[in-house]
Amino acid sequence: MTVIPAFTAKRLILARHRRRMTLAALARAAKLTTHSITHFENRLKYPSPQSLDRLAGALDVTPEFLLAPPPRQILSETMSLRSPTRLTARKRYSAVAVAELTAALVSWIETHLWLPCPNLPSWPQLDPEHAAESLRAHWQMGDAPSGPLTPLLESHGIRIFALPPDCGDVGAFSTRQTGTPFAFLPPHLDGEQARQHLAYELGQLVLGHNRPGHRDSRPAAIQFASAFLMPRTAVVASMLRTATPERLAAAASAWGVPTSAVLHRLHDLELLPEWAHRTTMQGLGHETTPSNQPRPAHVERSHLLPKAVAHLRARRLPIDSVAELTALHTDDPPRWPTTTSPAAPASADK
Repeated sequence: MTVIPAFTAKRLILARHRRRMTLAALARAAKLTTHSITHFENRLKYPSPQSLDRLAGALDVTPEFLLAPPPRQILSETMSLRSPTRLTARKRYSAVAVAELTAALVSWIETHLWLPCPNLPSWPQLDPEHAAESLRAHWQMGDAPSGPLTPLLESHGIRIFALPPDCGDVGAFSTRQTGTPFAFLPPHLDGEQARQHLAYELGQLVLGHNRPGHRDSRPAAIQFASAFLMPRTAVVASMLRTATPERLAAAASAWGVPTSAVLHRLHDLELLPEWAHRTTMQGLGHETTPSNQPRPAHVERSHLLPKAVAHLRARRLPIDSVAELTALHTDDPPRWPTTTSPAAPASADK
């Protein structure tokens, strides 16, 4: 019987995790025994060509995917998954698979094109407020509004991707692989939601919360995101303590955040008493003007990776073939922002 000596057990496990399939489910779909698949994954035996085709068909991958070298490992402990203990093992494993496959594609692109080098310090010793101020100083941003975050973060070497729709339920997360920071966002976010998620994940990366064994860091990352989007000195200089709703809305529009976020920031900086904060927040609940709604002026979109793919195709490099080996299927490539937000359902094939 002919065997497949180049078969990669790690890729079989990776594909199964990506598709959120149990051993029994894969066995049924591939019309093989659970015992056989266990042996394949534990490298106790190789599948025959016929079994390989069945596995590939059941997992919706090409046979070549299962024969390629495995991507570099990313530990789930280094990923800033929201409430990881509440995620099922299948969801966690699928998120890890997406991250590993996406990082493999980026690594291949970097062998052919120059992408911005990572310029993102890690300051776990700083509190969120000072970490945000230090990053703005490091990036020479001053106190001006950040503008769209996607091009800003990409210019400093952060690779931003949207999760595939069938993996979006894990929520946004970030991680680093060999020093390169990655941020993944759920699909179909509007501009303001995307900005909030990006700023939050930026905080996770800067504060070093994707270190193994780090405990829940959500409050600190939220505080970092607020301080990064609305710098303390700029908020103080705006003199919004007794501002009208119109002025609050104008400030929110300039910073690219909801009006409620401005009120929370004023309260956190002790510029707004508790009673005034509570009263104004209640007023927002009855607001009929669009001042607290997403603002198209802060649309988030990427230009870096789509341009990179276009350039690789122009050079006739096999980006689509590599995408199949790193993203399971031509219809399921790692997605990056190209239209309305970093989570727009666009792909390398479009």
